[in-house]
Amino acid sequence: MNKGYPEALLQRMLETYSPSGKEGAISSLLADEFKKLGLSVRIDEVGNVEGRAGSGSPKCLLCGHMDTVEGFLEVKRKGKVIFGRGAVDAKAPLAALICAGARHAEEGGKGTVVVLAVVDEEGKSRGMKHFASRCNERFDYAIFGEPSGTYAVTVAYKGRLVMRVRCLTTAGHASAPQLFENAIYVATRIVDRLRKKEAEWAQGGDAYSSPTLCVTLMNGGKQDNTVPDCCEVVVDVRVPGSKSTSDIKKELEGLVECARGNELKAKIEYEFIDENAPFQEDPESRLVQAFRDAVKEKSGKDCRLSRKTGTSDVNDFVSRNRTSAVVYGPGNSKLDHTPLENVSIEEFYDSIDIIKSVMEKMGK
Repeated sequence: MNKGYPEALLQRMLETYSPSGKEGAISSLLADEFKKLGLSVRIDEVGNVEGRAGSGSPKCLLCGHMDTVEGFLEVKRKGKVIFGRGAVDAKAPLAALICAGARHAEEGGKGTVVVLAVVDEEGKSRGMKHFASRCNERFDYAIFGEPSGTYAVTVAYKGRLVMRVRCLTTAGHASAPQLFENAIYVATRIVDRLRKKEAEWAQGGDAYSSPTLCVTLMNGGKQDNTVPDCCEVVVDVRVPGSKSTSDIKKELEGLVECARGNELKAKIEYEFIDENAPFQEDPESRLVQAFRDAVKEKSGKDCRLSRKTGTSDVNDFVSRNRTSAVVYGPGNSKLDHTPLENVSIEEFYDSIDIIKSVMEKMGK
């Protein structure tokens, strides 16, 4: 791998527009690049691209996502930074993993390297769910590519629950609203209950250690002259590592049951339509210590450990495979999904060196 290859790879990845559900072009690009780097390549049924090199232990998974949110951004370099959709979330982290893994293998590094580029992380995590559900091999450790910042590593993500509540009543003429129960009003009263629950949770601590709740969708009514007989509400709940998704489910189920007891003229249905368990890596694990040492050696800085309020593919993988894992990559996550996505080229190259150093340390 020549010195300029990582930046050239990153630029090609940024120029290949790949919003969730439209990853075909970047999947083909990365498959070709993996072959050039000497990796054996496989593309699975959903479009994930897998490259392998080496053999034996330790077996390492380097995983990042190919997809981005919608909205192409002009790819341009200004001074020491490069702009483009995915520069932060998360093509620079993925490119860093690819280059570090390939260089480790190229230089005869110990163990097996599996580089995995997945689809749909910004959607429903279809790529990781497909991989994790079919993964029968044991990895010694995994690094997931997301923007932690080059000199920091993420050791925890919140879990996630998505609940849909449907309120059903009897339709009537809008000129006589007093005669009918309004499904939108029922749903609004349930939202009020949810917000009281949110306030109750907020008393327990900071944004990471407390559950949070957000009503993200609300849809009701069919005609402008009819009392609505249906209203649907979707709620996104983030679950800290101190609680389980089953704990939060019970609280939400209790809330809906209480609403049912008060809304006698309405039928209230609910279901959980998505679920991810919280992720937490032991801050004293061997993998975290390897990152601490690698960051210190590269930069002279102490490695910062971060805990994030979001959810990523690491949650699905670790909940199924119980592998020691962290989330790492260059970039400022405050720029995620914004029109100003950019990453420092110097920090991008430093992140490659840090990942490779971690791999060497884990092989000792």
